[in-house]
Amino acid sequence: MTKTFLTKDQMTKTFSKKFSKLNLPIHGVRLPSFKILNKYKRDCKVSEDVNNYDFLRALCRNGFYKLDLQKGSKEYEKYVDRVKYELDILKELGFIDYILLVWDVINFCKEKDIPIGLGRGSAAGSLVLFLIGATGIDPIKYDLYFERFISKTRAKKKVVKGITYLDGSLMCDVDIDVCFHRRGEVLKHLEELFEGRTSKILTFNTLSGKLLIKECGKIIGEKSEDEMNRVSSLIPKVFGQVKDLHEAYGEVDKFQEWCDENEEVFNTALKLRGLIKNKGVHPSAISLSYDPMEDSCPTELSSDKSSISSFDMNWVSIFNVKLDILGLRSASVVYDVCKQIGIKPTDINLDDPSIYQNLQDPKTPHGLFQIEADTNFKVCKKVKPKNLEELSAVLALARPGALAFVDQYADYTNNEVYEPIHPFFDDILSSTGGVALYQEQLMKMANKVGFTLDEAEMLRRIVGKKKISEVRKWKKKIKEKVKENNLSEDVGDVLWSLLEDSANYSFNKAHSISYAALAAITTYLKFKYPKEFFLALLKMSRNEPDPIDEISKIHKELRYFGVKLLPPHIIKSEMDFSIENNNIRFGLLSIKGISDKSIEKISHFRKKYYSKFEVFQGSEESKLGIGILSALIQAGALEDGMSQSRSKTVLEAQLWNVLTMKEKKHCMMFAKKFDFNLINIMKHLTKFKDEKGNPIIKASRYETIKKKYLPYLEIYKQNSKSETLANWYYEKTLLGYNYNTTLKNIYSKKRQDLSYISEIDTYSTNMQVTFVGSVRDTYLGYSKNKNKYFKCEVADETGVMTALIFKEKIEECKNKNNGLPAKGNIVIVKGVKKEDAVFANLISVQDQKIYTKLSDLKNVDK
Repeated sequence: MTKTFLTKDQMTKTFSKKFSKLNLPIHGVRLPSFKILNKYKRDCKVSEDVNNYDFLRALCRNGFYKLDLQKGSKEYEKYVDRVKYELDILKELGFIDYILLVWDVINFCKEKDIPIGLGRGSAAGSLVLFLIGATGIDPIKYDLYFERFISKTRAKKKVVKGITYLDGSLMCDVDIDVCFHRRGEVLKHLEELFEGRTSKILTFNTLSGKLLIKECGKIIGEKSEDEMNRVSSLIPKVFGQVKDLHEAYGEVDKFQEWCDENEEVFNTALKLRGLIKNKGVHPSAISLSYDPMEDSCPTELSSDKSSISSFDMNWVSIFNVKLDILGLRSASVVYDVCKQIGIKPTDINLDDPSIYQNLQDPKTPHGLFQIEADTNFKVCKKVKPKNLEELSAVLALARPGALAFVDQYADYTNNEVYEPIHPFFDDILSSTGGVALYQEQLMKMANKVGFTLDEAEMLRRIVGKKKISEVRKWKKKIKEKVKENNLSEDVGDVLWSLLEDSANYSFNKAHSISYAALAAITTYLKFKYPKEFFLALLKMSRNEPDPIDEISKIHKELRYFGVKLLPPHIIKSEMDFSIENNNIRFGLLSIKGISDKSIEKISHFRKKYYSKFEVFQGSEESKLGIGILSALIQAGALEDGMSQSRSKTVLEAQLWNVLTMKEKKHCMMFAKKFDFNLINIMKHLTKFKDEKGNPIIKASRYETIKKKYLPYLEIYKQNSKSETLANWYYEKTLLGYNYNTTLKNIYSKKRQDLSYISEIDTYSTNMQVTFVGSVRDTYLGYSKNKNKYFKCEVADETGVMTALIFKEKIEECKNKNNGLPAKGNIVIVKGVKKEDAVFANLISVQDQKIYTKLSDLKNVDK
């Protein structure tokens, strides 16, 4: 049979015929339609044929009644006017269906008891969203503006053949925080609601200047890693953004000097700028289409076989709705704690004095939403917030640019020192100590000069985005407005100066106050119900990027609250963490190496055993793998009835694992005679013969067993050099914390002068200190003065300390330790305590190696 081969052109034509032409008349975003169920209309006491606008009004009316405002009061009229104004704008701009889409998501979460956040971004400035339950912050109470969320003069729509299209780049945008665990349920609801009209959104990651210069230097210039680390560190960051290579070349003399000497490297890096490094999936955004997704946007499959747009977020939002559904861990933690104690998050009074008393001199920030971040924590310690407004300011200040005003604001909150900028604006800036901290303040200032809030928002945005031609026009408009309203000329100068200066640091108060409210709730729960709070954090730890490190951080704080983290126990432990009397018991599934897939097997295995052999046999019958059994032994979960060391028990478990069923039965027969010593039993069995005179274990079989057993024997010999250290290492590696001993106790035999890190924190500056800990992170870099330094973060069971060594001491450290300390090393540090670090004279790596599995040994051999 003769085969017919197509030419390249024929193949191309055949392939091309499989595709139809995609017609994308891009007029803007057409909001996807969905049906509001009649039961919701009945709940709102409106007819089933009511239009969407009237349904939204009914939702607002129901929310308004819950405010319990006195009819006829000024406050009542203020709220009525605001909600009418917002509804009119939403209707005029064609945003009613979008707001109802957000309501549908929130309503679904509430019906399914899925925790949600209090709001984020500018959306918290909308009273409508507050009344329908989409946000939890009253915008009028906190002086938030609807115009920051939706600007009538900025938003655009057009009608084509009777169909309304919105300008995707200018329409309102509501981001929704939901329970981290149950975000998938929300996405599934949207997929069902808009079947065939949803997709995830593609992201493109580009090559950055620092990465380019570093890699080009190593590949093209054949430079060392050290040199390129130093060169790339010369490229400055401004407000968190790495400077462009051209800008860095023009501004940093040392960088320019190096680039001139290495012209080929620099020019190659310039040519590669902006190229796509790789593509990924947006972590939170999904795309919603009016038409079937494939008719509005080309799609592809992501790694998990779900639909993903072939365009990135900027392109997708031109013709489809982009909705951000973010999984927020803190929302899940708050919900869990409230469920344990029988309250709702809304029951917590955000003005409760106890919240702010605990933020005056905080020492245990872990789990406090936003505050736990290092920079935020430092700002909080300086500001000492006494109410929600000041806590909001902490979050707004803890950002690049705004950090320069922390001392000024802290002087205001702590000493009532106010630095006036101009008497005309005192009533607006006095609440933030003279710092134009919020974008809403800038809008209010422009409004006071005579602009509408819509115009004020447009002005703020134009100056912030530095649109030069527009900026010139507005500068002129400010002068005219000042003159028109008979104001002093310097009022306009001050406004313009603040607009320009604050563009790089002013923050959205609507977002800040919303997140401050969640921070206040976590603070209340942590200090009022610490046991329940830490339990929720520990249960959440399995969803963290590094669960073991998370458990370690939590354990360090538990002692401040008189709560113990009890070790895992095959009988007493539940699968997840649980409360046991006044303490918390470690959950079996949080032992490293044990996954959710093991639940059923562990359930069958959980019983009381009276000997090692029963444990080994029970593991086999439960189909529990040797890796999981070893992890349980090493973690100490099977210590009841086990008198020998964990290392020895693991060795025997590995040996048991290579035996046949017949061989195991013979071992059981001699168990008591040899005191359950499997290794001695095996030696005996090689000499033992059955009733027919045949050896129980032939010589060839014994050699096979021996070959498999010897690598584990080598691990045991290494680990048994220090059983105490081995147990410490097992616990630290598998659990994230230690319950039997501490590094200080282990190494005190070597050095009597060791201190715990928590003790060093109380020592005075310039005091000589010595401590032992494990290295969490390292960094080799250069200071602003171009001096080389090595930094390592060292942790013990009580805290974390930064150790620094400089210049020639780095080489001494390298020579002494055969290289600089690395992550995971146990080190003894000796040096002088400074404010928040130890300047080390000596960092000595302890060379004792502990292995938990065979691959550790193989890595060493390599």
